[in-house]
Amino acid sequence: MLGLKFRIEALYFTNFRKSTSTSLINTYSIPPFTTIRGLISNALGLKRDDLRVQDWIKIGIQPQNNLNRSTEMTKVLKLKGTGKKYQKTFPSAPIFKEFLVNPIYDIYIAGEEGFIEKIYSALKNPKRPLYVGASDELVDVTVLEPVEIEKKPFNKTYGVVEGIYEDCIIEKIPYKFLKAGRNFSLEYKTISIPKNGKICEEMELFDFMGEGVVLV
Repeated sequence: MLGLKFRIEALYFTNFRKSTSTSLINTYSIPPFTTIRGLISNALGLKRDDLRVQDWIKIGIQPQNNLNRSTEMTKVLKLKGTGKKYQKTFPSAPIFKEFLVNPIYDIYIAGEEGFIEKIYSALKNPKRPLYVGASDELVDVTVLEPVEIEKKPFNKTYGVVEGIYEDCIIEKIPYKFLKAGRNFSLEYKTISIPKNGKICEEMELFDFMGEGVVLV
């Protein structure tokens, strides 16, 4: 199996909006798996509803700095209508919006050689500008060369782990889109993000040049 590591750095701040947030726009601590696949799809130049990347790769995520948060008051315009037709007057309301300040993440992906090589080339020369969160929240992407990976026993991991572990931030985040006809729904995963940077527990992990990584 071939693996690829790349780093994404939000240039200023970003918000990975929780879909259940209303009066307060909260953010996930990490980019959801759907966001990572969306970034890769954007680099490849795929169409909006093209979900092929979901079948190509598994993903690991490792925060690289403290997840500093900030909150501001913002004015949100709400559309009125059925979705096919909207009124020309838009009601608005002040809402508190939460941001992550200059977050940095190492992203690990793995899959068949042809898919990984294709993604590597796309991230080096993306078809469209790359962003996470809102479309104006651009990111700087640093890509390493693909490497062969295999599972090995490790006594600690520094990245996100599926399931619930002690001394971690626990979040239920979007994992993949499910399509039924013209309708879409979301599959979620419960993950643990180590508060002190690592989880000290022996487990089988994918070896990325000495780094033990959980791929989901």
